[in-house]
Amino acid sequence: MEIPENLRPRDHVAQILRLDPESIEKEMVLAKTVDATLKELKRVYDNAIKPLEILFKYRELSNRHFGDPEIFSKPLILFMGPWSGGKSTIINYLLDNEYTPTALRTGAEPSPAYFNILMWGDQLEILDGTQLAADWTFSGLQKFGQGMLDRLRGLRLPNRLLEKVNIVEIPGILEIRKQVERLFPFNDACQWFIDRADIIFLVYDPSKLDVGPETEAILDQLKGREYQTRIILNKADQVRPEELMRVQGTLIWNISPLMSSSEPPVMYSASLWSLPYEVGAPTRLLHAQERAFLRDLRDAIDKRVENKIASARRFAVRVRNHAKMVDCYLTTYYNHKSFFGNKKKISDDIIEHPQDYHIYEGLSTLTNISRYDLPDPDVYKDFFRLNPLYDFQLLSSTCTYFRGCPINRLDISIAYDLPELVGKYKKSVDAALAHIQPKS
Repeated sequence: MEIPENLRPRDHVAQILRLDPESIEKEMVLAKTVDATLKELKRVYDNAIKPLEILFKYRELSNRHFGDPEIFSKPLILFMGPWSGGKSTIINYLLDNEYTPTALRTGAEPSPAYFNILMWGDQLEILDGTQLAADWTFSGLQKFGQGMLDRLRGLRLPNRLLEKVNIVEIPGILEIRKQVERLFPFNDACQWFIDRADIIFLVYDPSKLDVGPETEAILDQLKGREYQTRIILNKADQVRPEELMRVQGTLIWNISPLMSSSEPPVMYSASLWSLPYEVGAPTRLLHAQERAFLRDLRDAIDKRVENKIASARRFAVRVRNHAKMVDCYLTTYYNHKSFFGNKKKISDDIIEHPQDYHIYEGLSTLTNISRYDLPDPDVYKDFFRLNPLYDFQLLSSTCTYFRGCPINRLDISIAYDLPELVGKYKKSVDAALAHIQPKS
């Protein structure tokens, strides 16, 4: 493959992402602290979250799982966006993998619609979906079936950045919709990656700024994760400097109303590849924006432990809300069940018409849980169809004299244990780093 002349220098990439030997030595010192904190997180999950997750069959309600792969895996960097925005180009640039036989395919034509997963390996290896699903980090993808596994493609590379992170590129929806519509639940598969991402980059081409159904679908899935989402206006050197501000404004104007956060999204305008900038491009601005993007990526890696604790807390809140929801249905059922009544008929009526029994309003009033944080009644109709309501225990009857109440343990983990774990981790990091500071 012919390498173009005059490529831009890229020393700053390794410098900002701390891929130098000194930074790697510092990470090795912190590894013990990271490991101890993640083991403590697993202990909180096993003792406080998992019991109610199992008791109230949360996994049958939601695709959102939490467990060892989520706790111990590397940070996940996710690239999404419409086709031909430049996602593959950016990944090739980050990994210094441009103009090599293993570079991800790039170009204006929609490429084959694969979920590309890039991981560290001591030698080059190309993996298919079945091999990827055997890696415990991605084993959860098996539940989407063989159709999904056929669309997974993995690449192991001996690359310093991949020693720290896994990188995933989700194909543009338009690339994949026609090819796989009936083969696997594409949106659910995207959500699986979104839920596990430490930082999410939405990549746009300045010449394709229309916010169509594709962007709307992506942004709908990112609700609640806006603080981890960044916009990249790629190929920005191809826009005339006087036009660039207008293009940025158009994109923010189009996207902001579709995001649920009040803050506009963080955006970078850059040309993330090694080719020289177009003549007349605002090179200083583009270079500064690229450096800001790289610092953001580095911060996501640095905050990986805090991100995992935050994910555990989000998951704990969902499990708690679900347990209280089932308890509310169950309490209503016991209040209306007569000794000789047909229990299936009564439970079916409550499940089919929760509004008549004020279940959602009652739960919000009693527990301060927002109606918007609860799954739709239709989700519970499906859930109780598989798991009869009267087979569950009331929350109050899960308490024992010696082990206490699982719901109390869950509440304590949400309010105290998980936030305190963040503080404890930060103190341990400061103490470990103090030992390796050069003595003055």
